[in-house]
Amino acid sequence: MSHALADAAGIDVRRGVQFATPAEGSLRLDLYRPASSVDRDAESGPRRAAAVLVPGNGWRGVERGSMARYALDLAERGYVCVVPEYRGSDAAAFPAALRDLKAAVRWVRAASQQIGVDPARIGAFGHDAGAHLAVLAALTAGVEQFAPHPDSVDADVASASDALSAVVAVAGTYVLEHQPETGDLVAFLGGDRESNPDAWTRASPSTYLGADGVTRERSVDEGGRRGSTGGVTRGSSSDTAPPILLLHGEDDPVVPAMASELFHDLLEEHDVPADCVVAADAGHDVHESQRAFTLGWTEGFLDRHLR
Repeated sequence: MSHALADAAGIDVRRGVQFATPAEGSLRLDLYRPASSVDRDAESGPRRAAAVLVPGNGWRGVERGSMARYALDLAERGYVCVVPEYRGSDAAAFPAALRDLKAAVRWVRAASQQIGVDPARIGAFGHDAGAHLAVLAALTAGVEQFAPHPDSVDADVASASDALSAVVAVAGTYVLEHQPETGDLVAFLGGDRESNPDAWTRASPSTYLGADGVTRERSVDEGGRRGSTGGVTRGSSSDTAPPILLLHGEDDPVVPAMASELFHDLLEEHDVPADCVVAADAGHDVHESQRAFTLGWTEGFLDRHLR
């Protein structure tokens, strides 16, 4: 996306904002804000909902620019958008990428006053591996084993909540017990099922549904900090999981649409508010080939749950 397009749309773009410094090197994000948010009174002006846009590239290294068009589209519709990078499997295995995404969510909440965001209205949008990570982050809010290392983020980021209020996931996989052992997944998880079964279980969003899953009782105050009930508990995820929209292409050759349909059934079984929509004549990159379809469903879902 060019600077001219952003200027014409009235969007302020800040690229390359550092939000975490793990051992493998600094991580940066791009920030998209409606121009009115930039000029607002930081103390008393209105706060906007935020969307964290998570790129996907088979859990490998990602390009923040791949989400630029969606960030611009949603910023034009009044959202503050953040596109973070994360450590891919070429740099570090699971749970590094998940910790990095949670660091980005916490950064948004910690910086909410400065960037004009309502800390209680933060959602996520992801494609491919980004869809998997967004859903996994939503279902493991406050789980300490996935928190960013305190030495890699500022103190206010480390103490902020990583809870999400809505998630849109496009062309992802969420039930790893039924997922073939692809090279991308083996690299991401640091081994196949036989050599590293624990990682396959911990990285599957399906693990965190129901009585056998680990969820968190959400208690986020106005400033977005974790409350006294922020520990790990066991129980129904329906009280802790945010609404989830699953979008998929009917003819996806990378991840069959059945992956979203199966996970949607599991979400419904555990009383998690969820929708699943499959686009006809669309493949894995449905967000590009049928952009109007994806953006329309995304905007409607986020408006319903974040406005």
